[in-house]
Amino acid sequence: MSEKQKDLKEAEQEVTEEIADTVSEVVDEPASESPPEKKKKERVLPDWMLDKTTVNELKFCKYFVEKHPLKCIKGRFFDYDGLVDENALGNEIYRMLRQGVWIGLSKKVTLIMETLRHYCYSEPLQPDTKYIHLLNGKLDLNGNFYPHKEFCANRLNVWYDPEIWNRPAYYPELFLKFLLELLTPDDVTTLQEYLGYLLIPSTKGQKMMFIIGQGGEGKSRIAIVLREIFGDSMITGNFQRIENDRFFRYNLKDKLLMVDDDMQMSALPSTGYIKNLVTAEIPIDVEAKGKQSEQALLYTRLLCFGNESPKALYDKSKGFSRRMIILTTLPPPENRVVDPHIADKFIAEKDKIFCWMYDGLRRLIANNFRFTISDKAKLNVKETMQDSCNIPEFLADGSRVTYGEKLCVTSSALYDSYNRWCDDNALTALKRETFISWIKQNEDKLNVHYSTNIASGGKNVRGFKGIALTLSYQ
Repeated sequence: MSEKQKDLKEAEQEVTEEIADTVSEVVDEPASESPPEKKKKERVLPDWMLDKTTVNELKFCKYFVEKHPLKCIKGRFFDYDGLVDENALGNEIYRMLRQGVWIGLSKKVTLIMETLRHYCYSEPLQPDTKYIHLLNGKLDLNGNFYPHKEFCANRLNVWYDPEIWNRPAYYPELFLKFLLELLTPDDVTTLQEYLGYLLIPSTKGQKMMFIIGQGGEGKSRIAIVLREIFGDSMITGNFQRIENDRFFRYNLKDKLLMVDDDMQMSALPSTGYIKNLVTAEIPIDVEAKGKQSEQALLYTRLLCFGNESPKALYDKSKGFSRRMIILTTLPPPENRVVDPHIADKFIAEKDKIFCWMYDGLRRLIANNFRFTISDKAKLNVKETMQDSCNIPEFLADGSRVTYGEKLCVTSSALYDSYNRWCDDNALTALKRETFISWIKQNEDKLNVHYSTNIASGGKNVRGFKGIALTLSYQ
């Protein structure tokens, strides 16, 4: 037998013995014994994890911002679409962290949010009055469209198609048909300009709008469409709270529009904050609950729907009335069929409604931010001020008051006569200070003059020259 054959035979014998040993071990093992455990697969950590429990916060922030660009301005996050919902942002961070963090996850989400505030810090975004930021780009005030997005405080929920805007018939047919049943054609023109005015963060128009009706006209449908167009750049709230709730004004930051779709009929005790808001050109004081107050440049415009015009208890000045545009609705058509889905149909036209509003803005700018206001709307403001201030009506009553260059009357006597006139006419008399202040502010118009040297009972007292009570009411 050759050496090669011997080696092969020995190898076969060794293999046979190994198989026999293996079979013997299998037979001898008890049947109940479980197979050996498999080794656990090692967890793969993300790049921003230092170890199984530690997050590299800077790496995470860098990775997160590359995926979701952010700016943090005065503690609030903004992205390309405007103000960011912090609850949604926290949830996005949570879903990323849970890839590597299994313990203390909620605390780490809070810590990462605070780190992001510093990592994304930015100077405040200045209100951009030259461009309107849309879902697919930005539009300037000359009709030029730029198909790229930039950081902004307000982005409208509108997809702009330059081809649609350049077509002859791009206006919203259903929405305009509804408006022409709601308002006169002249008032529809005013509404178009005011809604266009809302598209840019500017208070140059220095107006607030009220749409007044008896109810059932469907005027609140306008607010639903505006919510769809403005999205988070619009807030709904109570008109009265601007004056009465110092914390509410903080909610107006970075908002283009506030809508009150059911305005209260009670008179405003004061109007200072409202007047400041309507004409705001410098920062005003706002305060969040539990935080130090701050200065903020507010550009929120007001649109209110109600059953009666707004009234002020004590402010009878032109400063309040000149800031108002009051439109009154037409009676609903007798043959109108109420469509419960009308708001959805308007929303389907929102891109065209935006184009209609945009035309109103361009017309307003061409007119140097002076609104086209109908005679009817002007009369509405005049009547509203007469309803809330009955002083002019008293002074026009020739049976009680007379005018002349050499005439005079004391303030006390004039106010007492005014009180009696209010009682006779079932009206509420204004306070003495309001009455005297109103006449002082309207001296030139009334051709009277306030004086501290009106003779009465052998002494000089305060009163007015150029006016006196008639003999029958002295």
